[in-house]
Amino acid sequence: MSWKQRQTLGEEFVADVYDLLKIDDTYLLDTGDGFVYWGGDFATTVRTDMGVFRQSYSVYRVTAETDFLKGRGHLKELAVALEHEMDQCTFSGPVYDQPSDTFRLFCGVYATNDQEWLKRTFASAVALQMSQAHEMARRLSALFHATLATSAHPHVGFRVEPDPLIADPGRGTLTSGDPQSVWTTDPSWQQAGWVMEREARRFELLPGSGLRAEFDWVCGGQDSMVLEIRTDEPHPVLGHGLHVTLSVPMHLSVDAIGHLVLDLNTYEKTEYKRCHTLGSWCGHQGKLAFREFVPNGLYAPEYLEEVCVNMCTRAIWTNEWFWDMKCKAQQAAQSAAQAQS
Repeated sequence: MSWKQRQTLGEEFVADVYDLLKIDDTYLLDTGDGFVYWGGDFATTVRTDMGVFRQSYSVYRVTAETDFLKGRGHLKELAVALEHEMDQCTFSGPVYDQPSDTFRLFCGVYATNDQEWLKRTFASAVALQMSQAHEMARRLSALFHATLATSAHPHVGFRVEPDPLIADPGRGTLTSGDPQSVWTTDPSWQQAGWVMEREARRFELLPGSGLRAEFDWVCGGQDSMVLEIRTDEPHPVLGHGLHVTLSVPMHLSVDAIGHLVLDLNTYEKTEYKRCHTLGSWCGHQGKLAFREFVPNGLYAPEYLEEVCVNMCTRAIWTNEWFWDMKCKAQQAAQSAAQAQS
């Protein structure tokens, strides 16, 4: 079986990445459930799972990972550097694979129907991820003397010239010269408000600039997790669009946030949570936060409501994750006290 046959929705998503990015077969390795592609010095793996049947329909998780650095004794420094880097992320976040000592960028979506806008978004996320991996790897390796996670196609070897996607991941379609976000006057803000009426502790629409919502924070008394979706915060490279930030009310050291970023991104990668993994955990304005940026070039009427639903889901499991960590820490402290008594 091969994704090229497009027999499942997951395979369709993989095939559309291949088609939309005009993948060069010379540097592609077919893996059955997807492919590995060398757009430059680093391998990018795009694959689909077998799908899960839930509530009368099938859900497929389609993911992409791009190698970019080896740890080689620099895990702590790189974790802190990546925490800062991801404050200006788009769709991908860093994860660390201990057995191979490899840092990778990761993104993923849940496919439930033939959503053309989501296929286009995921393909763009893969292209941006490949480009970002190459740019970050060279800069961080020079800064920390870390080792590049380079590899070669097993049959044709190293690539001589990089895919043009590395230099221009949007092929000129994502970078916005628009004077404002196309979401500024989008009528779907009303639907976004309806989502927040059901899920948030409180929320307000900010005319001309976005939305602010608060969610319960089970580990911190009266503090709240805060979601901001803004149209007036352009990306430094891609220009105007939709900037999404979910902030957790935890004031931590930079080192602590750096390790939490890797832990939470890895959790999103490995656990089935039904919210698209488009974006990254990071440090933002001194707090732990999840950030995502959607450029104007990927505008779709469905996007805003989808972002709201996904961030509400993320707020729920973030509470669960930290509450579980808190309970485990209390149990460990009690066990230690009992052992001393």
